[in-house]
Amino acid sequence: MIEALSDLLRLTLTAPERQEVALREELHFLERYLLIEQIRFGQRLRVEKQIDVSALDAMVPILILQPLVENAIRHGIEAQIAPGIIRVMAANDAEKLVLRVEDNGKGLALSSKGTLKEGVGLTNTRSRLKELYGGKGSLDLKSGKAGGFSAEIHLPWRTASSDAGPRTELGS
Repeated sequence: MIEALSDLLRLTLTAPERQEVALREELHFLERYLLIEQIRFGQRLRVEKQIDVSALDAMVPILILQPLVENAIRHGIEAQIAPGIIRVMAANDAEKLVLRVEDNGKGLALSSKGTLKEGVGLTNTRSRLKELYGGKGSLDLKSGKAGGFSAEIHLPWRTASSDAGPRTELGS
């Protein structure tokens, strides 16, 4: 656990230097975070991954998945007694990269207008996508009818060798 925590700290300290990483690197970081959470929750947390191997070299905003998984754990799994499942998925879909984080928790609360309430993590994720990709990146949120929650990110398909980069630099 200390090693995973050390890796997390090291990555977060170097994160401001880069705005994007290959999905494989993002998933490695997520593994470190999930290791800590699985130690914390034990048998109450199960993680399933469905990662399209062809998507591993796709570029993603650094630290984009961790807040979505943290949100799923905090608002979906933490409060329930029954075992929780977090699913992390990545796929190439018609020249777009689709990333999805789902949980089987209670779902997210609706506002008085019937829309999903977004906290800081989801709002920041949405803002980062808009800053980096303009209208070509999006975050879609869905609450399941019988509980559970899904956060889905759509990004333009790019690899490190692609010429087209994101619109702007983070932190500028």
